[in-house]
Amino acid sequence: MLKQIKQAIRTARLRRQQLQDLNATTCLPGGERGGWPVLPELLHRDAVVYSFGVGDNIAWDLGMIEQFGVTVHAFDPTPESVAWFEAQDTPPALQFHACGLSHRDGLLEFYPPKKPGRMHYSQDRQKFTRSSHQKVSCPVRRLATIAAELGHTRIDVLKLDIEGSEFDAIPELLGAGLPIGQLLVEIHYNHPTRSFQEGMQLIQRIKQAGMQCFFVSPRGYEFGFVHPAWNVSPTCDSAAFQAQDAA
Repeated sequence: MLKQIKQAIRTARLRRQQLQDLNATTCLPGGERGGWPVLPELLHRDAVVYSFGVGDNIAWDLGMIEQFGVTVHAFDPTPESVAWFEAQDTPPALQFHACGLSHRDGLLEFYPPKKPGRMHYSQDRQKFTRSSHQKVSCPVRRLATIAAELGHTRIDVLKLDIEGSEFDAIPELLGAGLPIGQLLVEIHYNHPTRSFQEGMQLIQRIKQAGMQCFFVSPRGYEFGFVHPAWNVSPTCDSAAFQAQDAA
């Protein structure tokens, strides 16, 4: 009952913010297990798709591959997720990278979740603590660094479920000049070190970068954004995108 009350309060607060800008037609790769809608008309076989925060769920990733024929680059630096992924039978179009996303290149300390069997490691030490496990240092990169290493000059879909690291990573990546078509992100303003206001500020920062909100989940943590100037052509480079955006 308490959980339902909290969600009702959260939903009411979000409704007052009037966050959603577009009423767009979406599809749900991977079904309910995937959980992240996309705008299908902006996708093609050569679309560049990044999925950060694998954990133990690749339903969305596999759904994107099946529905659109894309290659999905999936990322997670935490040891339990790496081991889990290596034990899966995955198609060649799902390429895994044992690296996380942050606002800097280097190592970042992650803390294990409270509940045994969960893989949602976080840089938030206050909530995510488990006495039987120690924190781990894992490699992280800036989005621009990763894209350069993979030879990408644009990202058609960027999905982030990175357990609080989005507060550091998103402002940096928005300022890096790398064109992004769709941004799907879970914003963890429910963490003890964050607040509802900080979550709304992050959303405003995304909108100030020219993106529009097309999705708010019933839970109120997952959001979808799209850049209205996005060109589906895979030849659209950074300079062309910025010129179109300025116009």
